[in-house]
Amino acid sequence: MKAMNYLSIIADQFHPYMAFVFPTGNGIFQLNNAQCHKARIVLEWFEEHTDEFHLMSWPPNSPDINPMEHIRDVMERQLRTQTPPCPNISTLRDLCLYIWYNLSPVLYQKLVASMPQV
Repeated sequence: MKAMNYLSIIADQFHPYMAFVFPTGNGIFQLNNAQCHKARIVLEWFEEHTDEFHLMSWPPNSPDINPMEHIRDVMERQLRTQTPPCPNISTLRDLCLYIWYNLSPVLYQKLVASMPQV
């Protein structure tokens, strides 16, 4: 994703949502060091809004986030097998929920077992 597209999403959708859900500015937003997260224009935007929510950095390739990345990958692969592709956002949402709720418990067990023991 390009930095300008990401910034547009942050400014137009994320910012109003955070203001609504966390009106006192106690919300936390997490970045994972993706290229678009590290762009100068994005970091400057976050700097201008530091009093509205807390920004939490997350290291890339963190073992704590890898299980969710694997689940996202499994879901994306299943979505891509749909023929024809989802015709609208409502159908896509329904299909995502269907896939999510029908993922194998064994998948979750394997992902938890793959995490480093602390």
